[in-house]
Amino acid sequence: MKVSRYTFFFKDNDECYIYNSLSNALIKIDEESYQSLEEADNGKAGIDNDAYDDELLKVLAERNFITDNDDDDYLKLKSIIMAQRGQHGSMHLTLAPTMDCCFRCHYCFEKYKTKTYMTPEVMDAIIAHIKCHQDLKSIKITWFGGEPLMALPQIEQFYDKFKPVWGDRPYDSNVITTGYHIDKEAVRVLDKVGVKSVQITLDGGRETHNRVKHFAGSGDTFERVLDNVQLYNDLSPDVNIVFRVNLTMDNADEYEPLQEMILSRFSGRKMIAIAPAFVMDRSLNGCKSKAALFSRRQCSEYILKLARKGIDSTFIRYPSPFFYECAIRNNVAISFDPEGYAYKCWELIGNKEFAIGRLDADGHIADINTKMLNRQLYGADPFEDPACMECKYLPICNGGCPINRIENKFDGGHNNCCTLHKGYMAEFLREHLRRERAGVNNKMYNKPNAE
Repeated sequence: MKVSRYTFFFKDNDECYIYNSLSNALIKIDEESYQSLEEADNGKAGIDNDAYDDELLKVLAERNFITDNDDDDYLKLKSIIMAQRGQHGSMHLTLAPTMDCCFRCHYCFEKYKTKTYMTPEVMDAIIAHIKCHQDLKSIKITWFGGEPLMALPQIEQFYDKFKPVWGDRPYDSNVITTGYHIDKEAVRVLDKVGVKSVQITLDGGRETHNRVKHFAGSGDTFERVLDNVQLYNDLSPDVNIVFRVNLTMDNADEYEPLQEMILSRFSGRKMIAIAPAFVMDRSLNGCKSKAALFSRRQCSEYILKLARKGIDSTFIRYPSPFFYECAIRNNVAISFDPEGYAYKCWELIGNKEFAIGRLDADGHIADINTKMLNRQLYGADPFEDPACMECKYLPICNGGCPINRIENKFDGGHNNCCTLHKGYMAEFLREHLRRERAGVNNKMYNKPNAE
């Protein structure tokens, strides 16, 4: 037996801990055993069974801290991911009922936005496409855009066509929106189509958001969004609403006061939360200043800085094995724009250069762009990347965003695809222990206003 490739060592308050990214286990052990294991790991030597208590040795083996062969552990991980890639029982369907939007944010794919809206014929083709997958047992629909709430009639019309075909099988629905168009009619439609979670984009505090999201006569769009969220929560208090705050180095200092203001404004409303997001260097966005973009290291340090101040975020959660595959790698998952063009990644919707084909009336994807399809299904696979194959973070990273990896390989991109934990695992785990000692359940999404 030897120390597993996926085992991490760290100390906290003079106590010794080991964590394994494959089993997701974290345990405290005595210092003598800790030093012995760490020495064996550093020297890449075998484990002397006589040096450990029998019960500890059993726990170490069961939770993958020690192993007979790292390659077998890697193959175990790979087998799980490959099974996910090949599953046909559930579908993640992303629909853009329009590419139209009243805003023209600098980081969005502005030149691909058109005022087209989904027609009944395209809806019928999508329904036919769903019916072609006879093994489907569950489906998740993400409403995307453009601004999907500018196409409420299309959303409702699609659902009226979809529901009789789908029946009572498991179904989940969410929407990504600016929040500007939320009103009573929007809430009615979203409730009807079963939306249970809403992501609303903010671009910083009031002044910054209003500079980014505005049009002639739009007024204070920031305040309108907050008023709309309050209306939504009043009418549908069980819908989970998350403010996603796009951050660059230029507006990073705005997050803390913004979070304080949001939590104060919506105090007592359990289903409203706020989370940071980072505008990264992507070839498809239009960010004017690359110096304003976060590096991976800066993201990690920013999240840890927030956590040390007691500011919650999804990024600070206890790490967990990434035992699922991004939709881009799965044959069933698909995105459609208003004209019926098909994409494997929702970030590409509207840019026909990256479309893998277009639906015909029978629901089949015709005129398939095999080069683009093969790149997105199989290109830049972390399980064929020597660095990823040897990386101890792979079970909680899975190689990072596939579209970023594909851009790096085929389009000369320089995206850093590694997990935010890389190089900071001990700091993240110490923060987890601190939160655990404070009585915070850090293994699930804790809504800031949950109490």
